[in-house]
Amino acid sequence: MEAITHASSACCCCGVSAAAAVPKAFLTASIVFQPSILFKRTFTCSSSRLLQASLCPVSSSPIPFLIRNSSTTPGSPLPRPRLQSSPRPSSNLLRSSGGRSGSSNIRKKKISRPQRQKPVVVVKRTSEECVPSLEEASISVRTLYQNGDPLGRRELGKCVVRWISQGMRSMASDFASAEVQGEFSEFRHRMGLPTIGGTPADGGAGGAAIGGLAFVIQAQPYLYAVPMPKGLEALCFKACTHYPTLFDHFQRELRDVLQDLQCQAIFSDWRATESWKLLKDIANSAQHRAAVRKTPQSRPIHSGMGMELEKAKAMQAKIEDFVKHMSELLRIERDSELEFTQEELNAVPMPNGKQDTPKPTEYLVSHGQAQQEQCDTLCNLNAISSSIGLGGMHLVLFKVEGNHRLPPTTLSPGDTVCVRTCNSRGEGATSCMQGFVNNLGEDGCSIIVALESRHGDPTFSKLFGKNVRIDRIQGLADALTYERNCEALMLLQKNGLQKKNPSILIVATLFGDKEDIMWLQQNNIVEWGQANLDGLIEKGKFDESQRKAIALGLNKKRPILVVQGPPGTGKTGLLKELITLAVQQGERVLVTAPTNAAVDNMVEKLSDVGLNIVRVGNPARISTIVASKSLGHIVDDKLAVFKKEFERKKSDLRKDLRLCLNDDSLAAGIRQLLKQLGKTLKKKEKDTIKEVLSSAEVVLATNTGAADPLIRRLGAFDLVIIDEAGQAIEPSCWIPILQGKRCILAGDQCQLAPVILSRKAMEGGLGISLMESASNMHEGMLTTKLTLQYRMHDAIASWASKEMYDGLLQSSPLVSSHLLVDSPFVKATWITQCPLLLLDTRMPYGSLYIGCEEHLDPAGTGSFYNEGEADIVIQHIFNLIYSGVLPSTIAVQSPYVAQVQLLRDRLDNYPEASGVEIATIDSFQGREADAVIISMVRSNTLGAVGFLGDSRRMNVAITRARKHVAVVCDSSTICHNTFLARLLRHIRRFGRVRHAEPGSFEGPGLSIDPLLPSIN
Repeated sequence: MEAITHASSACCCCGVSAAAAVPKAFLTASIVFQPSILFKRTFTCSSSRLLQASLCPVSSSPIPFLIRNSSTTPGSPLPRPRLQSSPRPSSNLLRSSGGRSGSSNIRKKKISRPQRQKPVVVVKRTSEECVPSLEEASISVRTLYQNGDPLGRRELGKCVVRWISQGMRSMASDFASAEVQGEFSEFRHRMGLPTIGGTPADGGAGGAAIGGLAFVIQAQPYLYAVPMPKGLEALCFKACTHYPTLFDHFQRELRDVLQDLQCQAIFSDWRATESWKLLKDIANSAQHRAAVRKTPQSRPIHSGMGMELEKAKAMQAKIEDFVKHMSELLRIERDSELEFTQEELNAVPMPNGKQDTPKPTEYLVSHGQAQQEQCDTLCNLNAISSSIGLGGMHLVLFKVEGNHRLPPTTLSPGDTVCVRTCNSRGEGATSCMQGFVNNLGEDGCSIIVALESRHGDPTFSKLFGKNVRIDRIQGLADALTYERNCEALMLLQKNGLQKKNPSILIVATLFGDKEDIMWLQQNNIVEWGQANLDGLIEKGKFDESQRKAIALGLNKKRPILVVQGPPGTGKTGLLKELITLAVQQGERVLVTAPTNAAVDNMVEKLSDVGLNIVRVGNPARISTIVASKSLGHIVDDKLAVFKKEFERKKSDLRKDLRLCLNDDSLAAGIRQLLKQLGKTLKKKEKDTIKEVLSSAEVVLATNTGAADPLIRRLGAFDLVIIDEAGQAIEPSCWIPILQGKRCILAGDQCQLAPVILSRKAMEGGLGISLMESASNMHEGMLTTKLTLQYRMHDAIASWASKEMYDGLLQSSPLVSSHLLVDSPFVKATWITQCPLLLLDTRMPYGSLYIGCEEHLDPAGTGSFYNEGEADIVIQHIFNLIYSGVLPSTIAVQSPYVAQVQLLRDRLDNYPEASGVEIATIDSFQGREADAVIISMVRSNTLGAVGFLGDSRRMNVAITRARKHVAVVCDSSTICHNTFLARLLRHIRRFGRVRHAEPGSFEGPGLSIDPLLPSIN
């Protein structure tokens, strides 16, 4: 077969002969990059100027994409396509100096050239050959790595680098000349920008991620118009599809081209051109930085701690293996998030009763969780009102038409969402506005979304009178989170064991073995004992385990401490005291947590102790309760007088400007004053922010928020505390850890774990938190446990102690026997004197009560509900209320959002029950109530319990109660899981059992008279 393929006819648009030989090798390298997309594109001639421009580097001629035959001789010179000279002025503009011909298409003014003019680089189109050296000829393609480092001379050789530069020079020339001709929008379209979801600068869905592929495709004709160096074709194929390499060369060539045009007085400032601004937007996007991420090169290891060099090298090897493994898991999880998010954004909710029975979609989330319900989309909402919130965000209130309750949803304040119009079927429009959930109405009928200010003032008018759809876009929103997690791993590998790293002892402790830890202790580099608390803490204020944790945390020579705080053990109060004492000792403290809610909770606890605290983060995600402690609020308060004077001067200058519009010189001077005034305000704001943060004793942010440059510039903190560390993935914890000399991980690895979407990433260990892994290191010497709980009746706590805490959790005498009946105005009934209650929907002889079967949510959310259990829960709520228990002290939990919504709808019919909180188990972690009712929902012949079998989730559910727990379930189904079977046996032994038949609240069948004895 022939080595090259010829087209069969001439192009009607540009006259290029179809017989022009085009190398079959063209697609070989491209297929490596993305074959499916390349083959889907149809490259045919067209009169469309946009299509022509997108296919040919110097003319309107399309260059065919042909497939290389396997019989093509490797190393043979590739024929160059015949290209018609361009009628466009792009090349002429760039070749107008020296001996290059000019163009009559553009009339240029005579200009005085600078005396020291930079010579214009000529784009050489000659067939001058570059002779490869012996070293270049011996380079093997297989040795080239596949990461994001640009390939340079060391990897490719000077001939291939020169070949790339010539092609990228041609592309840069067209790029710049398009701006001169006013055709720059076409180039933006060709680069895949802008796309749905925003520009690359704001991390939109289609930014650099799609632009990277489009960039490589557009670069191919320019590269293949230049002859490849003989014998180096394989290296050329490798380089021409490597996005980081092409972008690196294109950036340099575009800079040179724009500087040449500035020398020709075509541009006044090449940095201010649209071409250069767009390039920088791409380069600054999170997706681009992830694509061109350079492999961290570990610095030479020195014995910075006095340790033997071999031991330090062994630690470094462990760090590199860890970083490589975690980086791969993060990439896998990121891909899963993007795929899941795209599916959600493209999903079309089906109206009830108009679809086949939906099948639940299985997603692995956290340990043992078999399903994640798809309740993160709200459709057919109406925009009701709009206002301006903190940070200039536009707060838009949405409600369902008819003022009905919102459908089941897992959306919560702080979630990033995509807001767009939709049709009556719920199909979303292609463009969307990104924002955050600001608040969910207490009545369950409204949601407030904070939309980013970049959408402008007409935000509300774009949505008013239209059906609106809100989607959680956790995958796309986490582009910055993913970037910062990867960056933390890079810093760990690069600087972890460097002497200048303030956290070097933390790194050595976590990556060293027991011998290394003992060596550090023997050389008095670290100490694992307790600090002296004499005179620091009042006697009797804390129990023995709490005092031990505080003493260990205040030891300045202890690099890391893990504090495990089971439910009710006073972990938050302990951290509050520890932070206060650390500040009194002159330490600067950084406090982080994986969620904004956890950070705001800590801010609220610290607000009344007199410390200078600053909360750093997105204003839209900070609770209004603690907004006064946020950086933006503090800065605004300090600049209030200055801004008032600034606005006055600005107003006076604008009035003066209107009066002297006819005097150009005077108007120009006033405009310059206004510009200088704006610069003064920015500088004042910058200085004030620096002053506020520098004087702060405690800085609080999320784990990923700790990567904010404002915090990084503060230098090393004396102490870093990560709260709820058991819910954070390990890479995110390294972001704050690397900024501190000591670290305290606080939380409970026996409660909810990090949420992981990818099964592969989960199995690889991404779901194992740093707290969990550190607590098992060095025979437990890094960990201390709080062992006395102050929340639950002992019958409740003893189950958690035995199942989750190795029997170490003890109950304080203050709470070990307290019951509902001990509360004021509560009657003495068998229910109020019962700490544990099982309401079984299974009859004593084994049959299931009618109506207690589980049902799959017809809305297609993948969630389950159980109407019979809902009736029983409502009846039990009223039994408690009639016994004198306050509704505000009752909480109802269910693992399924469909059941939560059903319970809310049922309870709305009874105003006397207002105040009862109904929520999912996951959203209730960290809170408590006197009486807790749990609806298990699942009831089937297969014994399938879904994620009810997750021991951590059930531990959270049971331990929210102080005095009373009621479990409503089908015992036959639940007992198929051994863990849950042990829970039911514990209830039978230490509580009571009642076989409860559902029915209407007013009708027969539901009466559980609290004055009657129970049936055991």
